[in-house]
Amino acid sequence: MKSNLAFYLSKFLGDYLPMQRGASPNTVRTYRDAFVEVIEFLSASAGLKPEKLTIDDFSLERVSSFLDWLEAGKKVSISTRNNRLGALKSFFRFLSFREPSLLSACIPILELKHKRCESKPMNYLSVAAYRLLLSGFDASQEDDLRDMSIISLMYESGGRVSEITGILSFELNAGPPYTLVLHGKGKKTRIVPIDKSVGKLLDRYRRRFNVKDDEPLFFNNRREALTREGMNYILQKHFLKARELHPDKFPATISPHCLRHSRAMHLLENDVNLIYIRDLLGHASVTTTELYSKANPEVKRRHIEKATEDFIGDDAGYSDSDKMNLLNWLKKTI
Repeated sequence: MKSNLAFYLSKFLGDYLPMQRGASPNTVRTYRDAFVEVIEFLSASAGLKPEKLTIDDFSLERVSSFLDWLEAGKKVSISTRNNRLGALKSFFRFLSFREPSLLSACIPILELKHKRCESKPMNYLSVAAYRLLLSGFDASQEDDLRDMSIISLMYESGGRVSEITGILSFELNAGPPYTLVLHGKGKKTRIVPIDKSVGKLLDRYRRRFNVKDDEPLFFNNRREALTREGMNYILQKHFLKARELHPDKFPATISPHCLRHSRAMHLLENDVNLIYIRDLLGHASVTTTELYSKANPEVKRRHIEKATEDFIGDDAGYSDSDKMNLLNWLKKTI
């Protein structure tokens, strides 16, 4: 029975994740990077050559040492440490089904626990901050027109940055009805509406840059699809400029995903149904979308006030008979 790591890892990354699980290229890269780190660690700490690694080399002690090294040596966050463990456990779960004879080697890794960590507050822009961010653009300038189009579409569509980088020009309908096709996780495609003003901005951008139908909507100097890093660079450049002018209006940091959070929060604050927000964001379950309502204190306050407004007034409180009934119930029950 083969126990060579390279054989099973190639099946896991090249076949199981993309073909059977429908994982996106970004997800596959994340899992690959986790194994690059653990293989480098085993090579440096135990002198194990990457090409000769076997499944048996992934002992509980070594994997635990790797996780400790991530935190102590690489200074990664607990959430990153948990993500690396998640990738390893996913591989060993695949392995346990693929080769039951290796189950005894898989079980110790599968039983490793994720560390508990404090949940960070969700990072998003207020409506006022987003407007200030857009106000810094001069759409008559070519570079600003492109950058404003990118940031406006990231916010308006609520798309993940990987979805925005993958848009082809023909997938944007910059006329009534203004819509955009996004290709999300698990190769799921969805059509999202965009505002007329954003549609017109993007149409102006396409004509200015002569974007062909079969070309990426946003591209670099070689007219190749703009990368995640390229979009993040553009966002950071304009964010830092806006934050320097209005430091009290912006959070300390921002990311492309922050625009996605901002869009969801602003829709929620305007009482848009969670089901519609779920469909816009491409969540598999509304449970994921509910995180926004839990993270937004303004939405919580409004709902609490609405739920209690009928109980506050001159008749609020318990009557004498209510109090007596309550006392009698307590005496009998407790």
